[in-house]
Amino acid sequence: MNSRFPPEHQEAAVFLQSIRPFDCLTEQQLLFCASKLTTTYHRTRFNKEHLEQILDYQNPSLFVVRAGVFDVRSEEGDLIDRVSEGGFFGFISLLTGKNTHHQLHVVEDGLLYKLDQASFRQLRNQSTEFDHFFNQAFEQRLRVGLAKRPENIALATQVSEIMPPTLLSVTPEVSIQDAAKLMTQHNIASLAIIDQQHQLVGIFTDKDCRKRIVANAGDVNNMIASVMTPKPISIDKSAMVHEAMIEMIRHQIKHLPVTHQGKPVSMITLSDLIRLHRTDPVLIINDIHRANSIDELKTLSEQIPELLLQLIKQDVRADDLGRILTTVTSTLSRHLIVLAQRQLGPEPCPFVWLAFGSQGRQDQSAKSDQDNALLLSNTATEQDDTYFKALAEFVNKGLDACGYVYCPGDIMAQNPKWRLTLKDWSSTFYDWITQPSEKALMHTSIFFDMRAIYTSNGAETLFSELQDKVLEWAQENTIFQALLTSNALGLTPPLGFLKQLVVDTSGEQKDTFDIKMRGIMPITDIARIHALAGGINAVNTRERLAALIDKKLLTNTDGNNLLDALEFISHQRLIHQGRQLARSQAADNHLNPNDFSQLATRQLKDAFKVVRNAQRGLKQKYQSGLM
Repeated sequence: MNSRFPPEHQEAAVFLQSIRPFDCLTEQQLLFCASKLTTTYHRTRFNKEHLEQILDYQNPSLFVVRAGVFDVRSEEGDLIDRVSEGGFFGFISLLTGKNTHHQLHVVEDGLLYKLDQASFRQLRNQSTEFDHFFNQAFEQRLRVGLAKRPENIALATQVSEIMPPTLLSVTPEVSIQDAAKLMTQHNIASLAIIDQQHQLVGIFTDKDCRKRIVANAGDVNNMIASVMTPKPISIDKSAMVHEAMIEMIRHQIKHLPVTHQGKPVSMITLSDLIRLHRTDPVLIINDIHRANSIDELKTLSEQIPELLLQLIKQDVRADDLGRILTTVTSTLSRHLIVLAQRQLGPEPCPFVWLAFGSQGRQDQSAKSDQDNALLLSNTATEQDDTYFKALAEFVNKGLDACGYVYCPGDIMAQNPKWRLTLKDWSSTFYDWITQPSEKALMHTSIFFDMRAIYTSNGAETLFSELQDKVLEWAQENTIFQALLTSNALGLTPPLGFLKQLVVDTSGEQKDTFDIKMRGIMPITDIARIHALAGGINAVNTRERLAALIDKKLLTNTDGNNLLDALEFISHQRLIHQGRQLARSQAADNHLNPNDFSQLATRQLKDAFKVVRNAQRGLKQKYQSGLM
C-alpha cells in the first residue's frame, strides 16, 4: 500500500498511517491529508526551552509532532501537555473556535506537521472515527489540561454571586427555643440577630447551641441575646470570595454575615465556599470516574445546576457551555455503563451506546431529559437481549436519579424498540427516509442528531457504518428533504407583521415566548437539513454550519449570520436561565420581552430576521422535492 503514495507525500503518509487516529482513514483520505501538510522545523536555543509563537488562533491548525519534544503551556506558563513523536496539539481551538492562549516550548529539536483548519474539518466530516477520536480528546483535555483553572475562577467571584437571596433572622428578644425551632424548620445552622434599627447585633449557630445551652443545661426560655455571639465579623457583598475565605480562616468561623451599605442582607457558610470550589467540570468529571454507586453519582449530579450558574456568570460562550455540560452527561452515561457491567459481567456481543437530540449535538443546557438507544452487532441473539435489557434499565434508571428524567416519548435504550442490531437500525432509518410518515418526520429532530457515547471492544465501526448509510440515503432522497423542510418550517421565529416580538396570549406562559422552540430549534433544523442533503456527518449545529460554509453549500454571509444569530439567541437564553437559577427557581426557556433592554430587543429581532430569511432560503431550495 505504501508504494501507492506519490513520492512527494510518501514519508508523511506512511508516518500518519502508523498513529491514531490517522490510521482509521482510507487511503484516499490519508493521501489528501498528507498533501495538505506543511512542515516546520523548531530548535531549542542555547540548550534551553524556547518559546515559539506558532499557535496562530486567528487561523487555528492541528499540529502533529513528527520528531522532537514540545511542551504546551498556558498563558501563565503552567504545563498543560508534553507532546512527543506521534502526538498532537491545537485541536481545542479547531473544535471550539476559541482562543485558548496556549504557548509552545521546544524541549528537544523537532519537526511539526501542520494541518489547516479546512482540511481538518473535511477529514472530520468524512471519517466518523477520526471525528470521534478528537471529541474524546477534547473531553480528556477538559479533565486534565484545565485542571489548574478552578481555584482562580472560583476565588475571584464576588460574595454577592454565591450568597443566598434571603436572610433568616430574629430579634434579640426572641426565646432560644423559638430561635432553635426556626432553624430546624428551615434546615439552617445559623441565625442573624437583628435589632429594631435593622442593625446586626449578633449571630447564633448550632455550635453556640451545643456549647452554651446543651453543655451547660441552659434555660431555653431565655432570650437569644443571652447566648448569641455579639458583634460578629461580617463582610460586604461586593467583597471577593477569597476575602471571605480569609476572614473565615483568620477568625476560625464557619458562618459569615453579609452586609450591604452596613445592613445585613445574607449569610454565607464554609459549605457555600466549598460548593463553589467544587462546581467545576474538571472536578465533577474526576469525581464521577471514582464513584462506586448510583447514589454517589446522584450526589455529584446535584452540583450540575450550580455548575451551569457559575459558567453563565463567567460569561462562557453558549457553544462552549453546551459542550461542557454534555461532556459531564456523557461521562455520567459511560460510568453508569461501567457500574452496570460490574454487576452484569462483560457484554455478550459488541455494542454502542447512542445519544440523540441535545446530547448528540453537544448543546445541552438546563432541563435535559434522556434520548438514548443501543446499537448492537449483527451477531446479537435473542438471548443476548436479556443482558442488554438489564444494562439499559440500569443506565436509564441511573440517569433519571441524576436529574436526566425519563424521556416522555420513551426514546430510551430500555425500550426494546430502540435496542436494535446494525441491520435493524439501518432498516428503521431506511423506512423513515423512503416512507416518511408524520411520526418519522418528528423523529428526525431527535434521531438524526446521534452520537456514539460508549463503544465496546469490537464495535469500533458499528456507528460509522450506520451513520454513513443514513447520510447516503438522506442525501439521495429529495422528497425526504422536502418533507423535512415542511416540517421544520412549522417552527417560526416570534416576529409579527410589524416586526414586534410575538408572545403567548394565554395559558401558564402568557406574555412570554419559548426562545428554544422559536429561536434555537429553527436554526438547528436549518443546519440539520442542509447537512443531511450535503452528506455532512457533523452533528453539532455550529460544526454543521461551519462545514456548510466550507463546502460552499451556504454562502459565507448566510452561514456566518446564522452562526452569530445562534450564539446571540443562545446567550439570551443563558442569561434568562442564570437569573432563574440565582433565585433558586427551575430554569426554563420562556422569556418575557419586557426583561430585555432596547438594545437587546433590537439585536434579538435582527437575529430572528436572520432565521426567518434562512427558512425562506430552505424552502426555496428543498420544496421542489414535493412537486
